[in-house]
Amino acid sequence: MGTVSVFSIASKCFAPLPKDEYDEMCAPAVWGAFIDDLCDAVAPRSLYEVLSEREVAALKNPPSYEEHDAFCRRHFTGGLAASAVPVESIYRTRRESPEDGKGSYRSDSALYMEDLVRRLGLSLPPEIAAYPDHLALELDMLAVLLRSGCADEARSFLSERFDWLVDYRQQLLRLEDSQAAFYIALVDVLIGAMADGELQDADRTACEGAR
Repeated sequence: MGTVSVFSIASKCFAPLPKDEYDEMCAPAVWGAFIDDLCDAVAPRSLYEVLSEREVAALKNPPSYEEHDAFCRRHFTGGLAASAVPVESIYRTRRESPEDGKGSYRSDSALYMEDLVRRLGLSLPPEIAAYPDHLALELDMLAVLLRSGCADEARSFLSERFDWLVDYRQQLLRLEDSQAAFYIALVDVLIGAMADGELQDADRTACEGAR
């Protein structure tokens, strides 16, 4: 069940949350369990082999609600000079047209996610409903597939949806914000574990156990 927790909690870190929900997520017992699950996700390595010391420290001490809310408002909002919106379409279309350096919303990945949400009988959160391929939604969808015992779908989703995180990481690195290390660390854990195939193996176990 630890792998499901990794995706579920990580999803909440890339979107605005009500204060009570954010504070509950970052409560010492809950956050400590999340760090333990992250360690399991990258095993047999330690977090210090996957992340820098600064990133590990940032992960173990998540931003306060006020800091997270300010980061979301400044960087997870499109159209601002310091935007780093975690939406797959932006980075896929930017990769396809690197000469203009711009990305756009509503690419095939957005249409795919919209259709998947509809087929599963789910609904999009109103705060980010315009961006169905938002990282928060994609990570939460992966957690939903795992909880539902959809082993094949979860492995396929995992392998197809997240290669854009390498490009997104570069965008986060450009931010002049002391809080960025926390979000970069989360992305690095996801990239590292997925690239090594360790989460795929864990996904198989979680899916089988959910049946």
